[in-house]
Amino acid sequence: MRNKLFILLSLIVAVSMVLAACAPTEVVKTVVVEKEKEVVKTVEVLKEGQTVVVTATPEPVVAAEFKSKDSTTLVTVSFGEPETLDPALAYETAGGEIIQNVYDKLIDYDREKPTTFIPQLALEVPTVENGGISADGTVYTFKIRTGVKFHDGADMTPSDVAFTFQRGLLQGGTASPQWLMTEPFFGVGIDDIALLVDPEGSLYDDQEAMKAADPAKLMEACEKVKSVIVADDAAGTVVMTLAQPWAPFVPTLANSWGVVMNQVWVAANGGWDGTCETWQNFYGTTSDVDPFTSIMNGTGPFKLESWTKGQDIVLVRNDNYWRTEPGWEGGPTGPAALERVIFKKVDEWGTRFAMLQAGDADFAAVNRTDIAQIDPMVGELCLYNNETNDFDACVASSDQPFRLYKGAPPVARTDAFMTFNIATSADSPNPLLGSGKLDGNGIPPDFFSDVHIRKAFNYCFDWDIYINDALAGEAVQSVGVELPGMPGYDPNGPKYSYDPEMCATEFKAADLDKDGIPAGDDPEGDVWTTGFRMQVAFNTGNTVRQTIAEILAGNLSSVNELFSVEIIGLPWPTFLKNQRASALPMFFSGWVEDIHDPHNWFQPYILGTYGRRQKLPDDLKAEFATLINAGVAETDPAKRAEIYTELNQKIFDNPPQIILALQTARHYEQRWVQGYYYNPISPGLYYYALSKK
Repeated sequence: MRNKLFILLSLIVAVSMVLAACAPTEVVKTVVVEKEKEVVKTVEVLKEGQTVVVTATPEPVVAAEFKSKDSTTLVTVSFGEPETLDPALAYETAGGEIIQNVYDKLIDYDREKPTTFIPQLALEVPTVENGGISADGTVYTFKIRTGVKFHDGADMTPSDVAFTFQRGLLQGGTASPQWLMTEPFFGVGIDDIALLVDPEGSLYDDQEAMKAADPAKLMEACEKVKSVIVADDAAGTVVMTLAQPWAPFVPTLANSWGVVMNQVWVAANGGWDGTCETWQNFYGTTSDVDPFTSIMNGTGPFKLESWTKGQDIVLVRNDNYWRTEPGWEGGPTGPAALERVIFKKVDEWGTRFAMLQAGDADFAAVNRTDIAQIDPMVGELCLYNNETNDFDACVASSDQPFRLYKGAPPVARTDAFMTFNIATSADSPNPLLGSGKLDGNGIPPDFFSDVHIRKAFNYCFDWDIYINDALAGEAVQSVGVELPGMPGYDPNGPKYSYDPEMCATEFKAADLDKDGIPAGDDPEGDVWTTGFRMQVAFNTGNTVRQTIAEILAGNLSSVNELFSVEIIGLPWPTFLKNQRASALPMFFSGWVEDIHDPHNWFQPYILGTYGRRQKLPDDLKAEFATLINAGVAETDPAKRAEIYTELNQKIFDNPPQIILALQTARHYEQRWVQGYYYNPISPGLYYYALSKK
């Protein structure tokens, strides 16, 4: 995802902002309690002449009563904030978490289960058996719920559903999650609506060029979109027709881009009006000009009350929420138990921790580097059971105020990304490049286009230090791009390891001045003898990503004292903006999968989200694309495994990134919070399920 900022997954902490997407993150809660003590003495009276034995029973742990200051309001504190609240554009977890609580989806996850689903605005999950999916697997019919109202009082209709998905596809843009929809609707490799107007790809993300495109082609693209998503208000249905069978189509709809907006409200607030004459005016919309970045009108259990940028987001309960039957066994109905949810932006860990200690926050983002400070305050532990795919019953050990959920498997990872052609110009030089030349005081824009430089950076990273120091030892080095258990994943496959000698060897083999002489043998000087200086970036507050940068910078300077890497922290929106502009020489970011499939890793890492931001050259992408497209189209698991095994070898031989490590998730909360569950793919918590004592 999306790029995602990472989330409820202790994941790359962002899991709050995971592209993506993006961003990845963990949470905590605290209470101040009084501990009552009682020592009971047992007196055993024996026969005359025998000794009276008096023994003290062990001091019992008396369960404290954990009660919050205000059971109606839940406060969570984290670094960063959303980039946008537009469901068609948001592709990071901070925004996704807000969206899934204010809007409703057609289909939702079955509580903690990431591979089974429940209806939300649809009346049922379509299957072949219930007639919702055609026999050939290409036509999906959704029966739409009636009696649901948007927060502004308007009725939700099938036309709103169709409009929402049409708008997403036509708004497109490579910063959005819409590639997940265009591929099933229009074919493998069609990752943006721009390709329906110009198959050569010259219109990607260029709104002005799209406006100037052939009107006939624009009309044809829009009509194509409308023909594959058709509403029938009288029948109460929406029919979606795919270009080919697409097994993960329902899972794709269960994330934040699968919610429903109100067509009339969108048009009234400056968005697309639903006509094919105007859609090009909204193509590739960016968050800074998107009218729906900071306003919302959903059908969900919470309403957006306010967003004070840089401070907080406040949600209030929708007292007219439509749900009369639980979505899952034991689930909530009617209005939410919580009246308000407040998301506070607090970048400093010390402040977040103090708020927890005072009971002023229920959750907080906890970097893995900070757990030593939190763990002594855990009084209740809940361990993940890999056989049941859920947590075992929580066990209390003391009256300390926190509850810890520990050991959940990861579906996210933070990695290091190198930009092949870093954005800069004579009119607007990029300060992160230093001098912009290979003179010891900077790097040229194409610094990472040399494969030996990228291999050298891989050999100069120390995974053992990263896992043990930054991730508390609760992680394993990744082997390949995709996750363990997926087709093609081989724990014994090719991977890099920390090797300073090989790091030096690869630097000496580089040829940055392109004179045909390896740097180590170049009498006129090259990277090995001139050295370099550059700046690398992480999102402010994410100390795990900061630690990655520090490990790499230290190892590079130890290999050659002429190598200088400076580390800068950027606020999340600025960090994302510079990523997308390909202005960061190297950046540390995360990915949370949108669906549990290898394609959701290889496509964004090579062709889509990160591949574009890294400016991978066309010839390299073409070499990888053949295998990526073959892998997603193949239905035989054994053949898929062969394709992805070959792909992993090619990526090892020509690495675009430094693939790091998978850490198990941690979630901390105040012990007065009730209803938490862990869904690894969800962009954040579903606050409708939560309550407080």
